[in-house]
Amino acid sequence: MLECVSGLDQVEDSQDKRSSFDSDCQQDGDSGPTERQVSPDKLYRVAILKKRFLDTILKAREKTLTQGEKGDPETLRLEREKLEMEQRKEKARLQAEAKAAEDARKQAEEEAAAEVRRKIELEREAARHALTQMEKTVEINENSRFLEDLERLRAVPAETLPISVDETSPDHAEDGLGSFKFGSSNPLEQLGLYMKVDDEEEEAEPPSVPNPVKEGEID
Repeated sequence: MLECVSGLDQVEDSQDKRSSFDSDCQQDGDSGPTERQVSPDKLYRVAILKKRFLDTILKAREKTLTQGEKGDPETLRLEREKLEMEQRKEKARLQAEAKAAEDARKQAEEEAAAEVRRKIELEREAARHALTQMEKTVEINENSRFLEDLERLRAVPAETLPISVDETSPDHAEDGLGSFKFGSSNPLEQLGLYMKVDDEEEEAEPPSVPNPVKEGEID
């Protein structure tokens, strides 16, 4: 157990020396070496380990103090009070350090989750915009193709259009496609498409003719 305590003490001493060295370098100027930023998760684990082994370290120090000092009881009492005060301060410091590390870790997780949600929302918005543009493009292309077909029919000469009836028959000459006038303003009417108009007018009844009066009859 003493070896474990000694190892932890060496780690703490090395960390204290490094912190002191970095602080001195920062006071000297901006050209000094800067400590690499440690992740909040790693700081939290270090704080938990220190808190877990604190009691073991302090108990080992108290035992060493008791075994080394066998003289004045007053000196032992003062040393023990000093050690207890150090224990309370160290516990408070480690608890604050662990809480700060935990808060930093939670904040980092929340920021990462918010970034993921933001990226997902941006991807969804881009997909919706692309779908809207695609629908508009398809609608425009369909309308353009329909108008192009109508313009193509209007541009074809009447003599080149096929006629399904006998061309030599004067009775059906006006019924064929050759009678279409493609210069008209409404291409739908040229294809035989008309708006239906409801005709609800009733036919008038023919006037009644009175019967002729024969001779000898009284009207």
